[in-house]
Amino acid sequence: MNKPLTFQDIFKNNFLNSQAFEGITLNQVLIALLFAFLAGMFIYLIYRISDNTPAFVNSFAVSLVALTMITTLVIMTITSNVLLSLGMVGALSIVRFRTAVKEAIDIIYMFWAITMGITIGAGFYFIATVGCLVIGTVLLAMSKITGRENLFVLVINANQKVNQSQLEEVIKKNVRKYRFKAKTSFAQEAEYTYEVHLIKGDSAFTDILTAVEGVENVSLVGFKTHNL
Repeated sequence: MNKPLTFQDIFKNNFLNSQAFEGITLNQVLIALLFAFLAGMFIYLIYRISDNTPAFVNSFAVSLVALTMITTLVIMTITSNVLLSLGMVGALSIVRFRTAVKEAIDIIYMFWAITMGITIGAGFYFIATVGCLVIGTVLLAMSKITGRENLFVLVINANQKVNQSQLEEVIKKNVRKYRFKAKTSFAQEAEYTYEVHLIKGDSAFTDILTAVEGVENVSLVGFKTHNL
């Protein structure tokens, strides 16, 4: 009488006896990593072009390339051996990331890089190519629609005798849109900070503000701080 097949027998026969990296050649690994590098560079370029934040963090942008390649390598390892994948999943589950993400859109780019790595590591190059191009086009288009090419930070230093409404009257007449951000008061003066959308990049109104009695200096800082 044959002994009933148990889960332990199935596990031993199918998993414990399997060979790691079975069926994967050196060429396949190199091609996948090269493809992941190109996809990561594409993500990097889209992130760099569409970044609308005051400070561009190049280290984060570079990490997107590495993240794509590393994820590709992890997925190739997992798909090559089921037993090894169980151990790797357990090992990765204890990893904790404590670095703060400066912008919500950065999470999208991280997830995009990880998704590309998973797709490429699984061997779906066509899906990875189409998905990369479509997502990149959408993100680039959205950055242009909601872009900040004419968005600046306006800082005004004036004495306490200057009325804030007086400053905003001048600002309102010379910019497309403005938003009051902060006010810092000192003993003899105050500092006003505004977010302004210029009209076709025209910054001549700063001379008008400087001419207001009581205004000591005016600073206009652009949000775009890097060039591709």
